[in-house]
Amino acid sequence: MTDEPEPYRPALVTLSEDVRERVTELQNGLRSERRVLEWLQEMTIRTLGNLDRRVYADMTRQFRGQQGILLASMLRPGARRGRMEDLDEDVAERLRENLIAHYVHPAHRSAFRRLRPDATEYVDAAGDGDAHDPQRQRFIAMRPALSELETWQQRALEDLLDGFDGRDEILDWGNDILLATHGELGQEWLTRIYDEPSAVEVLIGDSAQHERARRLFAAHHVLPQYRAGVRVLAGRAGEVADEGTETTEASYA
Repeated sequence: MTDEPEPYRPALVTLSEDVRERVTELQNGLRSERRVLEWLQEMTIRTLGNLDRRVYADMTRQFRGQQGILLASMLRPGARRGRMEDLDEDVAERLRENLIAHYVHPAHRSAFRRLRPDATEYVDAAGDGDAHDPQRQRFIAMRPALSELETWQQRALEDLLDGFDGRDEILDWGNDILLATHGELGQEWLTRIYDEPSAVEVLIGDSAQHERARRLFAAHHVLPQYRAGVRVLAGRAGEVADEGTETTEASYA
């Protein structure tokens, strides 16, 4: 393989490498159903909310009842359950590739095109130790606001999947989910959850069945809201290179 070109617009390279890393992880199989949800959250924000809505609708179906074939195909063989334990690995590999080809790559392209008008171009190519070296960027697409949003998303998702100790924790979680969705929630979204006994039972239950139900809840009720929040924020986030050596941006009179 030939050497990679020297990066002058590192935000685009950073975005693409982040996507590539998660594509590679999927190709190798994800370790658990929980990791599938985490992976989808990470891919949601790294495609700037451009994953097709059908991905989220289909993922909801995958978590409903017995493990769906798409969900099983995304997992390593040891993480499959029920009738999917014997899923042929060649079939699983084709399904993973289909997801990448038909949904991930188009979403990545759309995110790239959305980002490119605002991607800062530097006069000097980014090199080792340079502040705009793609390999040393901590922020998603060099945009701190996106990384901040992801921190809230990861926190809210982790707490949901772990379950809560009581109604008071559900209410406190409401503050995090508001931040995690960038406010893209219905006015009574949390109120309806709080007032629904079956939803509360799922969120505070400690059985394996409750854990599976929380994964379904995350797929159906939370991740689509994450997508909506990312789409709102993505167009407003400003670029920042990590602190380090001073760099010079391209300037045109």
